[in-house]
Amino acid sequence: MVPNSPADALGSDAPGLRDLLVEIVRARHALAAEAHLVSESRYAMGFGSQWRDLLDDARDALKDRGFRFCKLAPGGHEIPVVNDCLVYVWRVPNNPSAVSEFASSPTRKNGFTTSPLDPALWEPRLSEEQEPAQDTTNEDEVGPVLRAVGESMSLVLVMVESTPRQLQSIDWAVAVLDDEGKVELRGHESIWEPEPVADANASGVEPFDSGSPVEPKVEAREEEGSGPDA
Repeated sequence: MVPNSPADALGSDAPGLRDLLVEIVRARHALAAEAHLVSESRYAMGFGSQWRDLLDDARDALKDRGFRFCKLAPGGHEIPVVNDCLVYVWRVPNNPSAVSEFASSPTRKNGFTTSPLDPALWEPRLSEEQEPAQDTTNEDEVGPVLRAVGESMSLVLVMVESTPRQLQSIDWAVAVLDDEGKVELRGHESIWEPEPVADANASGVEPFDSGSPVEPKVEAREEEGSGPDA
């Protein structure tokens, strides 16, 4: 059964993973933007190549916290796994059909058919909250059966929109592949957006479409002297 949202897919790890992903993306964007500025390049191709670093940064950060990853063939992309979900960080191209065509490569398409990893004795957590106590009476019997009938891991797609000038948004959603190979999103949610910039010059200024504009004060200029410094 495909979860309806990242929160459903990730469970108690969702809040901690959200904060960690925002930290990772912002740090990588800052480095890429600085490199673009220093290069004085007229083109954004170099800036756009950060997609591979985003994948590696997410893998390394979660690996350091004890999470495993899955290597997608044939590209060999190493995608971290959290709560039996692939977490794929992706910089979205400037194309209206980009999301629906996410699975355009064999490597990305394989992300929708990857079997869950073998159970581990200990699963790391990103939340300090304690998991609710579970009835382990039939765990030995039920757990392996559930994994055996599971078709594939869910894929949580983390979508980054940015330009060299600004990191514009970070969203996430559960990605689902339809019969035509197009990607649909479930539980699409914004997890970060830039703070609005207050226009200090506009504060205290009366809107021009209402009220009466304030006329500037005009004072007569004193007559200048006739000395050499006048």
